[in-house]
Parts: sequence; structure tokens; C-alpha cells
Amino acid sequence: MDTILDDRNHFLRTLITWFVISSFLLRLIYRVLMQAKLGLPIECFFMAQVFVVLLVAPYLAARTVHCDFLITSIDSQFTLSPRSSGQRLLKLLLISQLPMLCWVFLSTGAALFVIRVPFMKASQMLVILGMYSLSAAAVGICGAQVFRDTLYSAELATLLWCVLIGGAFLLNPLKRYVDDLQPFIPLVLHLNPVIIVCCVFEELDLFRNPLLYELTPVPSYIFFYPKPWYLVGVWQVVIGGCCFLGAWQISRARRYAA
Repeated sequence: MDTILDDRNHFLRTLITWFVISSFLLRLIYRVLMQAKLGLPIECFFMAQVFVVLLVAPYLAARTVHCDFLITSIDSQFTLSPRSSGQRLLKLLLISQLPMLCWVFLSTGAALFVIRVPFMKASQMLVILGMYSLSAAAVGICGAQVFRDTLYSAELATLLWCVLIGGAFLLNPLKRYVDDLQPFIPLVLHLNPVIIVCCVFEELDLFRNPLLYELTPVPSYIFFYPKPWYLVGVWQVVIGGCCFLGAWQISRARRYAA
């Protein structure tokens, strides 16, 4: 009974801690986006949510896997079958995201009343943020398997998001070597996790915003945001799935090497 109570208290402390941290990051990023005038309050709110999930979810997953690695003896890990090893990683992934998923649900629910978000838009973003949380967690788990360090794992995930989100800006140096950037634009849009807000809120056009218009060559070409709206989320799930399979293979390789 004492063990059950300790586990429950630990989960509640973890939930409250990450709820406070995520809410602080949400408010900070939301203020920055609003100051930059990148969209309406509703649009900036959900963009801020996307950033928070991408930043926090990999850290939570990497921290959970790292703690599990420290608690569990190395010998007992190596006796796991390949299938059991994959199931264990999947279980850790899901457990690690419980605080993040609770925060996403509560913050999105609060937005329904505070910012008066249309219910359908909020439902769509809730689905997408759940997909982002799990796929970002898979990236964090892959980093944890590679580095065996929580901070390095989170930095690897952040680097990946910087490349995907900054892909439109990375087209500028590419113009020196490629005459026509048109074939690269759909790839950049589909892999950018923030673009999902433009897909859900069709009136939002980030690249024709006065702040970003001259920073990227995208507005100089004819382009369309991905349709249907969940297609960007599917690509993120594909990235997360590849990372999870990579983490599983690394776990199996270490077991055989031992």
C-alpha cells in the first residue's frame, strides 16, 4: 500500500511540475509570437502549443528511459527478448507522455473558454498535438539510446525541429546552387510541424506575413499548404516511427554485443 501511495504521489508531483513548466513556456512563447504579429491570438496560441510539445515531450521521454536504465540492472535488460525490449520501450514512451497529454488536453480545453476557439478547430489541434507528443517522444527515446544522457537527447530533438521548422529559411543559401526551388517547397511545408496551424486555420499564411516575407524565398513561388490538415501530422508520426525503430535496433544491438 505504501508503495502504491508513493508511486501516486510521485506521479502527481511530476504532473504538477511539468504542467507548471509547460504553462510557463506556453505563455512566454505566446507573448513572443503575438509581439511578432505572426497571427491572431487563437493561431499564436496553438503555434505556441506546438512549440511547447516539441520541446518538452522529447525531454520527458529521454528522462524516463534514462531513469529506467539506471534503476534496472544491465544484466536484466540484456536477458530481454527483442520483442520484449520493443514492448518495454513502447511502454516507457506512453508512460512518459502522460503529463504532456494531460497538459495538452487541459490547455486546449481552457482555450475553448478563454480565447473562444471553435470546437472543431480545437478538436483537430488536440488530435495533432497528441500525435506530435508521441512522435517527439520517440525522437527523445532514440536520443536516449544513442547518448544515454537526457540533456543530449533533448538537444538532438531540438536540433531536428530547428532543421524542420527552419527548412524554409535554409532555402536561401540553396538558391546559389539551384535555379528552381519549386520542387523543394512541398517537402519543406510537409515536414514543418508548425505548418499544421496554417492547415487548420486556412486564413493564416505565415510566409506572407510582413515579418517573414523577405526572410525566405517561399512567397516568390506558387505554393499550397498541405491538405488534408492532418497530413503534416502523419509525416511527423513517420519520423517518430523511424526513430522508435532505430532506438529498438540499438537496444537489440547492445544486447547481442553483450
